[in-house]
Amino acid sequence: SVQSLKTWKQAIERSDTRLTVVFGTKGGRPRETVILDTIAVRKALDNALAIAESRHGRLIDKPDLKSAMDYWHNQAARMGLTGAYSPHSLRYAWAQDAISHYLAQGFNRKEALAIVAMDLGHGDGRARYVAQVYGQI
Repeated sequence: SVQSLKTWKQAIERSDTRLTVVFGTKGGRPRETVILDTIAVRKALDNALAIAESRHGRLIDKPDLKSAMDYWHNQAARMGLTGAYSPHSLRYAWAQDAISHYLAQGFNRKEALAIVAMDLGHGDGRARYVAQVYGQI
């Protein structure tokens, strides 16, 4: 939501290292996620807020979820976000970067995987799954 974008922008301005994701999460479970690249996140938030401002306060101004998802998928494909650059591939790359980030912070591999599992919206008990799917670094 636009309110989430504004909240995240405030968090960036406070130099927070994590963002809280409340809306649009799987199962409706809020989660926190680490900010790996503050400059990129700030730029993305500024762009998203500008887009939402031009679309009646919505990033995707469609009447229902199906048409919004169709629009999103079509736009992603049009921009070349397919194959190695598909949204899931980008999630995979982010997870690998996050694992490296936590290891560099001094966490052991098991801890890093548990934290990344939570960052991705899984429970900390899903670290083994995260290791199998995302942890090939």
